[in-house]
Amino acid sequence: MKKIQYLFTTLVLGLALTSCGDSLLTQYPEGEVMLEEQFNRLTDMEKLSGSVYGIYSRLYQYGSHSIFGERSIDMYGDMQCGDMAMAISGYGWFEDYERGWFYSDVLAGTPSYLWSYYYDIINLANRGLLVAEKYEKDIQNLRASGTITKDDEELATMGYYYAQLLAIRGWAYDNLLTYFCNPMDQLASTMDVELAVPIYTVTELKAGTEGEALATIEEVYDRIYEDLFDAIDYMDFFEQKIERGSKLEINADVARIMLAYSMLNQGTERGKVYNGQDAYEVAYDLATDVISGGKFPLLKQADLTETGFADINAANWMWGEEVTEENSTGLASFFGQVDIHSYGYASAGATKGIDSKLYNAIPAWDARINWFRAPTMTYSYAPDGKFYCPKTRHTVKNSEIDRNWLDDNVFMRVEVAYLIAAEAAYRLNDNTNAEKYLTDLCSERLLTGKTVADFTTWLTATGIKDALIYNWRVEMWGEGYGLQTLRRLTKSVSLGTNHISRASAEINILSDYEHYQCAIPSSETSYNPELVKSLNELTTK
Repeated sequence: MKKIQYLFTTLVLGLALTSCGDSLLTQYPEGEVMLEEQFNRLTDMEKLSGSVYGIYSRLYQYGSHSIFGERSIDMYGDMQCGDMAMAISGYGWFEDYERGWFYSDVLAGTPSYLWSYYYDIINLANRGLLVAEKYEKDIQNLRASGTITKDDEELATMGYYYAQLLAIRGWAYDNLLTYFCNPMDQLASTMDVELAVPIYTVTELKAGTEGEALATIEEVYDRIYEDLFDAIDYMDFFEQKIERGSKLEINADVARIMLAYSMLNQGTERGKVYNGQDAYEVAYDLATDVISGGKFPLLKQADLTETGFADINAANWMWGEEVTEENSTGLASFFGQVDIHSYGYASAGATKGIDSKLYNAIPAWDARINWFRAPTMTYSYAPDGKFYCPKTRHTVKNSEIDRNWLDDNVFMRVEVAYLIAAEAAYRLNDNTNAEKYLTDLCSERLLTGKTVADFTTWLTATGIKDALIYNWRVEMWGEGYGLQTLRRLTKSVSLGTNHISRASAEINILSDYEHYQCAIPSSETSYNPELVKSLNELTTK
């Protein structure tokens, strides 16, 4: 591998950088690529801010009509597990994922995209952290002092950028574990020897490494936890003086949910992981801290079908992208693929909707039935009360639907905190709190005329585990949680009839886990000798 930059095709020796408040560069993908020599002429503050916003631009970068950053990856996972269904073959985009070929050799480009996407983010974070390293001791001393004076404001701003870089790096490593590693129940107690993905930090970047060997799952989790715990600690301190620029920026609460979700997925095979607590205890505390903080209220019952899940100003959105004319990827976007009220593939026939069997499982009390079109309607099962352009929601006429694609992208909602808290409590045999957080969420999901008693009666009959699975799949539909929910909580799922080739199929994600797990791309195994060496050592054991 030609140094670490190989992972990202060297980025033309450059970084796509953006500046939050000034015009350093226009935002990617509309902007230009900054060359290494240009980057080196910047001040350290500009380098840090450029690294941070360059990473954020990656979350919505355009590659093709099925590759447009994080929201396309959300679609991949939900389609692969069957929760998002496509019943008609049309234009080819996402069709392979609908057919269940996500991780197969048929679709070799998907692992390569996921690998390069997350390692691109890690590389950019490491470049920014390399700059911040010069100020790391001063940042730590400022944090230890407990006070930010006017003279400290520039250093505090650097510290806040530093924290964001740590958080996004930890989050990227966690996503790599999700897509490239076995589900946790396949690992038993072997996380300390089971190989995962390479770890790259500032040290490796400075050394000009030829590529790192595969680290163990335990080592990757250690990297995730160190990055995210440090990020939270710094953010809690610096947020006293520094105002969050927009919801595109990661703040302490977003980092808490990133870490809580990672803990939830890891499980308790490692025993105590932090301050004498196991992973579920830490996940519960982090999620409930966000909930009790009260900064992000639940989406209310009255607004359940009124927002379109298209506005970053929604109070329950924790992290997201405001789509403007400058950063829009147009037709190649989540709404271009999913919204029947926008000009795009969904309105043209390649409609994506909720799996019909999952739709039929929505109980009589649940107002989320109105998020999706009934089977008797045109565009059956398509999202309608969820993910639509508010300006054109009352029409599907080709001449009237939205053609601007300026609806915002959600990356995290507070509702996920309630689901993490409920599941972590359930894993800790604390059914009282598991029921509490499920009830808190579902009390805002009641149809008119229904009461909490209708929900609790259903919960008693259904059981907490099944209620968790149901709520993860329905509440978070289209937001990328479906595949990991089924890997983490259940062994099989029966699909409905509205699929191109998997209609009524029975899929067992855990026993057939290799079909739901990415292989390391051949491009990487061809150019990283250290990685190949660790793979060879694994196969000879």
